[in-house]
Amino acid sequence: MSDQPIDILWVLFSAVLVAMMQPGFTALEAGATRTKNSISTAIKNVSDFLIAFMIFIVFGVSIMLGTSHDGLFGWSPVFFYQYTLSDLVLTLFHAMFASTAVTIISGAIAERTKFSSYLLIAVIVSMFIYPIQAHWIWNGDGWLAQMGFIDFAGSTVVHSVGGWAALAAILVIGPRIGRFEDGVINFEQSNLAYSALGVFLIWLGWIGFNGGSVLELNQQTGLVVLNTMIAGSIGGLTGLIINRITTGYYQVFDIINGVLAGLVAITASAHLASPISAIFIGLLGYVAYHLGKVLLIKLKIDDALEAVPVHLFAGIAGTLAVAALVENVSFYDQFKVQAIGILTVGFLSFSVTFLLLKLINHFHTLRVSEAAEILGLNMSEHQSSTSMYDLAKAMNTQAQEQDFSKKIMVEPHSDASLIATYYNHVTQAFNQLSAEKEALIEETFHMANYDQLTGLAKRRLLVNELSRSLERLNRQPQINALLFIDLDGFKMINDEYGHDAGDILLKEAAMRIQSSVRKTDLPARFGGDEFVVLLENIQNESFAAEVADKIIHAVKQPIMLPNEVEGFVNASIGLKIFDNEIKLSVDDILNQADKAMYVAKRRGKGQWVLA
Repeated sequence: MSDQPIDILWVLFSAVLVAMMQPGFTALEAGATRTKNSISTAIKNVSDFLIAFMIFIVFGVSIMLGTSHDGLFGWSPVFFYQYTLSDLVLTLFHAMFASTAVTIISGAIAERTKFSSYLLIAVIVSMFIYPIQAHWIWNGDGWLAQMGFIDFAGSTVVHSVGGWAALAAILVIGPRIGRFEDGVINFEQSNLAYSALGVFLIWLGWIGFNGGSVLELNQQTGLVVLNTMIAGSIGGLTGLIINRITTGYYQVFDIINGVLAGLVAITASAHLASPISAIFIGLLGYVAYHLGKVLLIKLKIDDALEAVPVHLFAGIAGTLAVAALVENVSFYDQFKVQAIGILTVGFLSFSVTFLLLKLINHFHTLRVSEAAEILGLNMSEHQSSTSMYDLAKAMNTQAQEQDFSKKIMVEPHSDASLIATYYNHVTQAFNQLSAEKEALIEETFHMANYDQLTGLAKRRLLVNELSRSLERLNRQPQINALLFIDLDGFKMINDEYGHDAGDILLKEAAMRIQSSVRKTDLPARFGGDEFVVLLENIQNESFAAEVADKIIHAVKQPIMLPNEVEGFVNASIGLKIFDNEIKLSVDDILNQADKAMYVAKRRGKGQWVLA
């Protein structure tokens, strides 16, 4: 690196620009994940920066830029770079690159990975992968550098490495619940406006990413920045046009990822390309991304943010494109060198990540529990609430207390305020109903449709309501759920203390189940000690999971039997979520929930299992 003050200042400024990619990735990923996971996704981006930065400046830079041993591994004393300004600035610049490689992984495995697991992945990539392969390529004595492998600013060193590691992590951790059930399910993204803002921040940082890699401020720097802007623009425009032609719409996420794919592709050759060739490389980046996206979906590999198609596939395409731009070397010879570099770096990144994660997963499960995933990582991992969650909780409290006299109050400028306003209108109208009419209707209805012992709905009413619910889904798309509940230990109490005790237990269990659900929900006695609850128009899957947990907690409390004997039972629950996209009959839903309930029993009872 040059010792000229203007060059040092440019590289330092570029390091600051590259650091701006971190808030860009944070906004991109938090906006593209579901609301219940957005906070968790954001804090993972902050945390991986802390880990990657500290590991690199303490160990990574010594491995990457230190004295080479046979071109395979470098080492110089810790903090060897602190004695000259140019070395300090260069180290800071490369530290930003190391952090970027790690943050690529967070989006790919979002929404189902434990926070502690992601921290382990960040350590693995920062310590055992990134600095070693960077030494091979960016240290002048590295064996790939000696072969003539070219990766100007990191299509392979940064982006493909992050992509390979992300792919390995995805294969170990598996897809999100429901992603590939009954076809391909596209989950709602919390705020694509934030994602668009994030891409602009990333793009701004990419000026430093590629422009700073010249390590000097000269005419070539200007050309590199121009090529970077061209390739990103072409990648985004290609996504815009292709989506309009194929779907009839302008798909926001494809445009965003098209920009990123173009930027990733040009990064390997920004110093060699002309503006004309930058156009073709930007187009190549989008095509590689699109093919990668289609392939991953076909193989049912769940990449939450399409990070692997963007960073791995476009990174490979951009690295191979170098062969067409190098002068004085035949295309075949340079292509062979580029391919060798891609394969060796890919083997290191994928195999190390995959094997270590497999080993860790054996002792420390990388994935959150099914219940935690349904509830959302914001709450289950970080106890971080949102306005929507607070609204759902307040509505559930009203349902449990069956008191709709008070209005629900939420932050007036939050996303949930409009829903709360309309909900309050509904409860106000509900409270104006005539008490006498309600009593008369309820009495008549109970006589024909409700169980005499427990007061809950009979099986016939449940089946009729479930059938009507399925019909309503065709007109009013919404999310519904059915809970199939069996009392664990009822037969033993019934046999030991008699039918009177059994009746008392059934009545108390029914009361507890009814008190755990909304007034608008339908709890029913299905037969014997089996109960079913129909939840309609729930806010999300997490709400159904909360109801199941509350029922289990309520039922397992002691029940006072005759002669002051305490009876104890548990509840095993099969939970089936269904909406207008799932074409099932009444019998199908009941059978699937029933089977899930028996799975819960086999797993140890006193728990719920998702059908």
